[in-house]
Amino acid sequence: MALFNNIIVPLDGSELSAQALPAACVLAAASGASMTLMRSYEPVPQWQADAGQGRFRGSMAVAEHDRISALLRAEQQILESRGVYTPIEVAAREGPAHEEIINLVNQRPNAMIAMSTHGRGGISRMLMGSVTAKVVRAVCNPTLIVRCNERDCPVVPRHLESIIVPLDGSAFAESALPYAQELAAQFGARLKLVRTTPDSDYFRMNAEWGAAHNVSTMKQYDPEKTAARLSEVAKAYLWRKADELSAQFQAFDVEAVHRLESPSDAVIGLTRQVDNGLVVMATHGRRGIGRALLGSVADRIVRHSQLPTLLVRGPAPHGTSMRPVDDGRAALEADRELMAV
Repeated sequence: MALFNNIIVPLDGSELSAQALPAACVLAAASGASMTLMRSYEPVPQWQADAGQGRFRGSMAVAEHDRISALLRAEQQILESRGVYTPIEVAAREGPAHEEIINLVNQRPNAMIAMSTHGRGGISRMLMGSVTAKVVRAVCNPTLIVRCNERDCPVVPRHLESIIVPLDGSAFAESALPYAQELAAQFGARLKLVRTTPDSDYFRMNAEWGAAHNVSTMKQYDPEKTAARLSEVAKAYLWRKADELSAQFQAFDVEAVHRLESPSDAVIGLTRQVDNGLVVMATHGRRGIGRALLGSVADRIVRHSQLPTLLVRGPAPHGTSMRPVDDGRAALEADRELMAV
């Protein structure tokens, strides 16, 4: 069964908001999902109505609804004239933009959202003020974000060749895999599983800090051995996961990528090596991008990635730890994990 059957694309009449359309069209065509072009408009203020002059608030609201609907249908016709055969509907809704997007999405649990954003200044200063940020925080639906600005906008291909999935060894991070698997199968794309661990410099610096503050646990580990041990754990996990996916799915290749750097730097670096691709990653729902996978990784990837990013809400099952296992705190458990792989 498809993980989504509709792609909602909020528009505001700007060229920037329309930058989400190419990616939405590509995913809709591959998945067979329909598309909904939506745009909100502010309610007609009471002071604009004047019964004596024949301006009734109700009729003015209907006229504004019809005007916005006509603009959306014009956008629909443009897409159809360019060879987009996906079923498209339009939705003009009265009310604040973020509220109407959230209301529509909540009515469609199997929908995906596709929005564009400025590449500068962070998630909290996105397209349409804070609309994108509010939507991302409020909904549980997967959200495709296309980072774009006036000078730098990624070209969305008609065929995806690579799908990058950041993992940290937790079940929470793996909740993005079903979406990545489905898209990889639809496009025949290569799945790149990425996991990072700190290098010896990280542990050397922390060992020095621990010694200075009399933290005995940090003295027990040699920086080189600790980094090598965690690297071995991460690689074993990636190879095991890649083998599982390769055995289960024959429609795409799976590649394991391990890096000795920060998760965001590793993913951003990979996006610069891939022309036709997509990042798919898990984030916490209803807690804000600032508390996303591995801290602020999602925020940095969205702002700096050369590829669109699909954020998947992935609350872990009850009793499952969502704490990453590749950072320095994992050193104390590395031996035990290594024995299990």
